[in-house]
Amino acid sequence: MAAHRFTRRAFLKTAAAAAGPFVWTPARAQSFTWKRFQGKELFLLLTKHPFIDVLEKHIPEFESLSGMKVKWETLPEIQARQKLTVEMTANSGGIDSFFTSLHVEKKRFWKAGWYHPLNKFLQDAPLTSPDFDWNDFTDGARAGVTQPDGSISAMAAFIDANVLFYRKDLFGPKSLTPPKTLGDLEQLVPKLHAPPATYGIVLRGLKNANATQYPSILFPMGGAYLKDGKAVLDSKEGVAALDLYTRLLRQYAPPGVVNFNWYECSAAFMQGQVAIYMDGVNFASQFEDAAKSKVVGKVGYAMLPSGPGGHVAPIYITGMAVSSQSRSKEAAYLFGQWATSKQNMIRELMAGVGVGRSSTWDSSEVKAKPKMPADWYQAYQASLKIGRQGLPEIVGVTEYRDIIGVAIQKAIEGAPAAQVLAQAQKDFQDLLNRTEN
Repeated sequence: MAAHRFTRRAFLKTAAAAAGPFVWTPARAQSFTWKRFQGKELFLLLTKHPFIDVLEKHIPEFESLSGMKVKWETLPEIQARQKLTVEMTANSGGIDSFFTSLHVEKKRFWKAGWYHPLNKFLQDAPLTSPDFDWNDFTDGARAGVTQPDGSISAMAAFIDANVLFYRKDLFGPKSLTPPKTLGDLEQLVPKLHAPPATYGIVLRGLKNANATQYPSILFPMGGAYLKDGKAVLDSKEGVAALDLYTRLLRQYAPPGVVNFNWYECSAAFMQGQVAIYMDGVNFASQFEDAAKSKVVGKVGYAMLPSGPGGHVAPIYITGMAVSSQSRSKEAAYLFGQWATSKQNMIRELMAGVGVGRSSTWDSSEVKAKPKMPADWYQAYQASLKIGRQGLPEIVGVTEYRDIIGVAIQKAIEGAPAAQVLAQAQKDFQDLLNRTEN
């Protein structure tokens, strides 16, 4: 146990040393080579995910480019996290790089010392391709992979942003347009509500799952999770946000919405039962799939409405991380660099998978063969520019999701927003006291 504590302290000291404002400058082309670690073998722990589905097809290209051999295992997210925890706790050194869900793991894995800081690698001319361009990632993407001490824990891969989906075929005949503000939304939904054929809106109601969608209203309303390290769930802005979120669902959503996860929400929308749906933009590919959807070609895509707190889109980031226990850290970094390169990001976007690089969206290849409608690309790119991390960056993020999730469910069922948030505030602050010190 003492050895583990020392390792963790040593890691944090290293991370702190790498901290400070990070400014990326391009490496010198003549000093970089993909073949630097030719003959090495890497092991990756990956997660079942649309980004990985595309990436796996091209790993042989990296092997040819680098002369390295890559082995990997791809597991569902929860199982992958469990395996990583077992391997890292055992200090096995068997994992060189892993796909990390930063909205869940960022602070927890950092405090455990499992991420190797990438700051020095990014500044190493022989190790970083001059074409990589860290500055090409959006501000939100860079912030999402950067820790409180300034250390960079991953290279941003897939970025999901919450947007608004709407039925153009229902809006057109009524001469309606997508809501620009939360006030517009509140006035618009009743005009589209004609049950049982059509319900005005759907959002996630099920506890834990609803926590990622609540900020679509909380942030524009001016609410927040934390202020100066303390919980502020029960602020007047928070109460107003929860009241609006749950009132819309109580009055205008399909029956049983209190138990809806993303699957039930998406299914209702795809079956043509709902006029407006707000969720992660990457669910949209199924709406345009004629084998699954009854609304192909009828869906419009727009940014979330703004509010008194401004125009904000919650974003959720995954990335390629280098294990702090890897015996081949630099070689693992080379893989992550390739995985999140401009070329691979273009491939992802052409497959309808969103990315956090700015230049990718203007690629002639993407524009020549768009997989999704033009307004999908527009809403997505615009949302990335106003992106903010959708969940609190704390160790106990999963426990937070349960706390706020229960409050949201109770409010949908009719409990006063102020009442349920008073309890959530207490429970959240207790959690912070236990885990954040």
